[in-house]
Amino acid sequence: MRGQFSTRMGAAIRHAGHYLKLQKSTKKLLLLITDGEPADIDVRDPQYLRFDTKKAVEEMARSGITTFCISLDTRADQYVSRIFGAKNYIVLDHVERLPEKLPALYAGLTR
Repeated sequence: MRGQFSTRMGAAIRHAGHYLKLQKSTKKLLLLITDGEPADIDVRDPQYLRFDTKKAVEEMARSGITTFCISLDTRADQYVSRIFGAKNYIVLDHVERLPEKLPALYAGLTR
């Protein structure tokens, strides 16, 4: 698996967040699985989409939604903690490990 083309994280977070806000639940969790950093072929400044994603994560937090990122990008440590926070992400070097990690991660996040 390799990343290609566009990864508009901010828009995806806002879209999913809209539906999570409608749910009657005391704890709301948005899990984002991505193969790369926020990017788009029509946005030249890579910082723009990183800041947009960070703002979307902050918007979700104000609405009571925890956003957690699972990144499959081995270079994610360069940007993902600034977007999601130091404890709101993991980097998986191999997508094959996702089924192994996901149940324990979910259980830890929903306690």
